[in-house]
Amino acid sequence: MKKLYIIFTLLLSILLISCSNDDALIIGVDFYPMPQIVDLIESDLEKEGIKVRKLQMDYNAQNALLFRNEMDGNLIQHQHFMNFFNNAQNADLVVAQPVYHSKFALYSAYYESVEDIEENETIYMPIDVVNTSRALLLLQSAGLITLKEGKTTDATLDDIVSNPKNLKFEQHGLLDTAFKYRDSGKRLAIMYPSYAKTAINLGDDSEFLFNEEINEITQTYAISFVVRSSMLNDSRIQKFIEVLTSEKVKQWIIDNYGYAAIPAF
Repeated sequence: MKKLYIIFTLLLSILLISCSNDDALIIGVDFYPMPQIVDLIESDLEKEGIKVRKLQMDYNAQNALLFRNEMDGNLIQHQHFMNFFNNAQNADLVVAQPVYHSKFALYSAYYESVEDIEENETIYMPIDVVNTSRALLLLQSAGLITLKEGKTTDATLDDIVSNPKNLKFEQHGLLDTAFKYRDSGKRLAIMYPSYAKTAINLGDDSEFLFNEEINEITQTYAISFVVRSSMLNDSRIQKFIEVLTSEKVKQWIIDNYGYAAIPAF
């Protein structure tokens, strides 16, 4: 396994070096619909003299590459995930452009309403710090739990002060949360629609039991185009943003992902 990891790292380094030699913008992507959006605008960018190379890989590895100048931007995160990385690594990543607001939701194909949820149920939810807090805010909005006063994007499981149904919370990675949901008979899980689509081919909102309210806090979770601060005013980055926020892209999001996202531009 260690040998495979070393081989993968070497191949990735070779790929990144070869990409950097042709002056193309290297843009990191992971989950639907960002790879498709980059494909959508590639020809428009070429008309402007800008080449783009899409690097699709696990989102957890991308910020380190971006920080090390091994890619030029990515489309994999909201600002809270970015800030967590910045604080941990003393990095200087910045949001260059919000792209869409994902409809983070409590899913169930078993229950018809939040009120129907039985006592002592297990809810599968993300394990990472920033999405844990988002999941807890969602559960509080649904009336299932109460958090300590003033707790928002920094909330943890320890901040739950009321849990009348004695709900249990089992945490996993974003993809594994979707798999756990499927394997449990689709009882309860908090997921991003993109992972529900990628992991278990659920491409609509038919299993939304309760989705996030749109407010000042939840709007800060827009999936965004992120770059190093030193690249923010680069002419190629600015042109990429211009094309990324075109009416063509906005309409594509509405037509192809409207059940799960709202354009943020």
